[in-house]
Amino acid sequence: MKILITSPYDFSYPGGVQSHIFELSRELLRLNHDVTIAAPLSNKNIHNLPNVKFISLGKPVSFSFLGSKNRISINLLKIIKCIFYLRKNKYDVIHIHEPLLPSQIIINIFTKTLKIASFHAYSHKKNYLYIVFNFLLKLVLRRISQKICVSKFSKLYINKYFLFDSVIIPNGINLENFSYVSKKYKKSYKDISLLFVGRFDETRKGFPILLSSFIELKKKYNDLRLIVIGPGNKNIYNKKSNLKDILFLGTINQKNLPKFYQNSDIVCLPSTENESFGIIILEAMATGSVLVSSDIDSYKDILCKNQYGFLFESKSVKSLTNTLSNIISKKVNTKENLENGLNNVKKYSWPKLVSEIIGVYTKEKNIINLGKF
Repeated sequence: MKILITSPYDFSYPGGVQSHIFELSRELLRLNHDVTIAAPLSNKNIHNLPNVKFISLGKPVSFSFLGSKNRISINLLKIIKCIFYLRKNKYDVIHIHEPLLPSQIIINIFTKTLKIASFHAYSHKKNYLYIVFNFLLKLVLRRISQKICVSKFSKLYINKYFLFDSVIIPNGINLENFSYVSKKYKKSYKDISLLFVGRFDETRKGFPILLSSFIELKKKYNDLRLIVIGPGNKNIYNKKSNLKDILFLGTINQKNLPKFYQNSDIVCLPSTENESFGIIILEAMATGSVLVSSDIDSYKDILCKNQYGFLFESKSVKSLTNTLSNIISKKVNTKENLENGLNNVKKYSWPKLVSEIIGVYTKEKNIINLGKF
């Protein structure tokens, strides 16, 4: 099949939706499908794939909404060029991710190809745009043949505003990449490494909570270090102490990410809200990493379901500090927990999930073809 996958979010930045599209495209390519990605691009494409055509939707603008920093395109010229390209080059399927964002709405309205949509977002806050423009957005959604939600939480969220049937197909993990256990790098110092992956200057990601906990733990564990991977302005934390023991690596090549999981002692996921799934959970599971996570509903659901990870009370520095201290001091046994993660992560493998997604494409394509007779 000839498939176009569209993203509303900047492919120069890391993110859950971008990772999902990258891995889905790679798996579709492996199965000999013709894949094109359309997405905003502010700089270098860090999710580039050989043999996958990329269409830029223009430079994104950044704005904060529902506690998240969003980088989306409103470049009409680039979006219209993409639509003309789609009209000239016949595609079998257009797979739209987050279909209620501006670029996605325009592509949806002005193309006649079979459209599938994936919903990723979750928030406990009211989305007033969905309320004000509810009628118009319902008309947009009618142009989509089938809807996919990445979790029961993303489904509950979107169905608060728009009632429609959907299938749940979760985020996946590239087991071949993350399960590869490379030879550990020899450290020039004896340390205990904590790992944070995410946009650390976005409040909902919970980095300030982890930082406060780290400062407390340093009083007891002098050889403790914190590794931070992801975009953000580290200067806002300059007034905090112990920054010499924090390594801000910025945005890294996604191919290098597994080695940081493998060479860290504990992966920390302190997010406070607006998370529907958490790909970092799968990455930690696949690499056999000890994971400490906040107990927000979406994370708790995945971790309890898979009997993996250690939960702390969301937004509580004291709870996080106690949980980390117990693991560092080996007051808890992590062996069985890690084995559960390694065994259960297999059900999130991309080869399994892509077959479900292709099943959706094929079913809807057949329905349309039958309707022509």
